[in-house]
Amino acid sequence: MKGKKLWVIILIIISVFLLSGCDEKSKGETYVVDDPLSEDEIIKYVQERIHEETGDDVTVEIVSKEGLRKSTGWFDGPIGYRTIEGATKYELKITSQKDKEIVAKGYYTDGYITREKNSTGGYKTQPSFSSDYVDRKGFYQVKAEFIHALDRSLAEYYIYEDIGTTTGLDIFICSTDYELMNDLLNSFRYTVESLRDLEYVTYSVYIYKDKEVFDNTEFDLYKNCTQNYGGQSYGPYIISQMTGKQVVQTTYSETFDREVFESDGVSNADKVLEDTNPDSYEYIVFYYAAEPNAFVGANSPSLLTLGVK
Repeated sequence: MKGKKLWVIILIIISVFLLSGCDEKSKGETYVVDDPLSEDEIIKYVQERIHEETGDDVTVEIVSKEGLRKSTGWFDGPIGYRTIEGATKYELKITSQKDKEIVAKGYYTDGYITREKNSTGGYKTQPSFSSDYVDRKGFYQVKAEFIHALDRSLAEYYIYEDIGTTTGLDIFICSTDYELMNDLLNSFRYTVESLRDLEYVTYSVYIYKDKEVFDNTEFDLYKNCTQNYGGQSYGPYIISQMTGKQVVQTTYSETFDREVFESDGVSNADKVLEDTNPDSYEYIVFYYAAEPNAFVGANSPSLLTLGVK
């Protein structure tokens, strides 16, 4: 314990020394905004940048703004911030005029000049702009392809953006037709593989075979589900939260196998994890999770048979 306390004291001393040194050095420099754009000019600039990059016409809103600061040192991260006189950082909301579902975040920061003490010159830091518009557009293109495939195959389904990631989709469907489900899953695979350069999309498909259960499930409860980690949401946890029931993983498979599906997970699974007796559960849900890399090399998607009781 004494050793730990000593190291803490040493780190504090080093930090104070570095901060002091950085601050003394930065006192010899001044930072001032360089020819800032007005808010209307920023909006026009962002619209032109997005159009040049994607061909899309967009609306741009300023969500928030704050004074721009510059770090004057580094110690396992930026330290010793100084305000840049007159400079601003803007958070933006960017929406496609053609497809209102495509909504992205953007950031614009003013440029500024750094001058040494008593100097009339200095060097310029250019204004900067960044956004995730291209990624969001790619994601919604994948989503649109999924919806098109679902509309061709099913009269009813539910599709949501994954609660765990901004690049995931969760789909709830009901069918006992293996061929129909297999064709649908193959179409999803084709979409995510062919569009992966636009956006890398993960997806989860929940397949119910009991129509009465499906019709009596409030799927919008999915929006209220949570998880304590980032990334693709996990089927057993989702079903448990939505229903308030116990969910058991009975079998695991690496493909959407006909025998597994038609036997409700009893036969031909790669692994049996729990009791597969259908009388042990109120109903069965198949949970299929995949992503573009799931079909590369030795990787595979995963199919879990979930018993709900």
